Amino acid sequence: MKAFLSSVALFFLFIVCLFILEGACFRLVEDYAQKRLEFAWGKPGQGHFHPLLKKLPLDHFNAPPKSSEVSALRVQLEDKYASKIMSFGRPTRDRLRQRVEMAVDPLDNFEIKDIGDVESIVLPGLQKAATLEEVNRKLARRIADPLEFAKGLVIRVLPHEEKHLIAQEFNRLASSFRFLLERGFACAVMPVSSYLDLLDKTRNLRNENPMIAQNLYLWGDEMGADLILQVTKENASIFKAIIINRPSLVVPPPQVKGMPWVLFGISPNVEHDAEQLANLLLWVDRGRDADRLYPSRLGGLMKFVGKRNENFESFAVAYLLQVLEFAEQVGKDWPEPKPLLNSLAVDKDLTTSEEKPNKSGQSFDLLTVEQKIRKLQQDEEENSVFMATFDCEIVRGYRELHTDDINLRKVSNRDLVLKLGMGFEEMGQEVLEKIGGKDPLFLRFYRSLKEVQETPLN
Repeated sequence: MKAFLSSVALFFLFIVCLFILEGACFRLVEDYAQKRLEFAWGKPGQGHFHPLLKKLPLDHFNAPPKSSEVSALRVQLEDKYASKIMSFGRPTRDRLRQRVEMAVDPLDNFEIKDIGDVESIVLPGLQKAATLEEVNRKLARRIADPLEFAKGLVIRVLPHEEKHLIAQEFNRLASSFRFLLERGFACAVMPVSSYLDLLDKTRNLRNENPMIAQNLYLWGDEMGADLILQVTKENASIFKAIIINRPSLVVPPPQVKGMPWVLFGISPNVEHDAEQLANLLLWVDRGRDADRLYPSRLGGLMKFVGKRNENFESFAVAYLLQVLEFAEQVGKDWPEPKPLLNSLAVDKDLTTSEEKPNKSGQSFDLLTVEQKIRKLQQDEEENSVFMATFDCEIVRGYRELHTDDINLRKVSNRDLVLKLGMGFEEMGQEVLEKIGGKDPLFLRFYRSLKEVQETPLN
């Protein structure tokens, strides 16, 4: 009997030791933590919960807080959820903190150069052979020529242009930058004067330097965070992820599905007004509104931030690395933002699954068009030039939103009015009427052109 009890005791002791060892590996070994995440969730882009592991009380299977609740308690639940769901990043954060403490000239082996309007971009030193497609795009002269590239560009946004403050921030982040550079990111500290300046600089970077800046990741504190939110609201398709620390403006998220990943840092001791709290949580919910497993769990997170930001910054670096992992796996299948019908307040209960397809197969960025219309001054004089060129606020707003689209420049205002009008009308007559309320001239143009199109002689 004693021998049996001893055997049972030894067996349970072995199980306990094995459990402790596995937990220690998950806590301390970076590669093991990432492998366990993939074992529990599957590969990024093809994720699904492991049928057996999901029955265990592991952090990977924590459910997000309910989106229907908007309160201080919900914020606390979001902080706990973020800590648990990102628990696989703790070894990475520990290693980063060690690097910061021991760093001596962390960027010594990396090239730093100016690209376009942005100064001092640190490059990871990656190269690849040019393909025929890249030669056709005039990115290289010959096939197989070496091309410098980066897997993504992390931009630290500063809302001022004082040289000494920019240099100070660059030096402070040098160790974190090196950590990202070793994983294939390029890094920069970029001063901006307004959200329009930020929008212009990021668009120009993507258009003129796609090998470095095709995938953008923005990171900003306070006023810089406000500018990032404003730009993302205007055009959510530019960025892969945004890191937002202690924003002050009440900026509602864009009414789209297919958001960039969003990480919010907020102070636990600051009382937020109800409107700001609702908007912050809506950004988080919208970030997690995704069809794939990884973004549905990690696409929107909120974390408490201390006074010195150290813990949040290491958390943000681990988060960026996970976004990069997902982006590399899905490649060109990264989801494009699609407008929600409730962005026009037609029906608050409508969802994207209820949208009607349009004839051209194109999606219309209705929310950002509406925002641009509000910003453009209403011109009440409908002179003969307007009538001849079909110039109106909707057309101007749409062209301004798609200034990068070369093919759109070849489309006349007349054809654009017809295309947009048919798209709005197929989404529902009430949508077309809503647009007409914003721009009556557009509605007059569309109805006149539609009548001409439907006459027997045409």
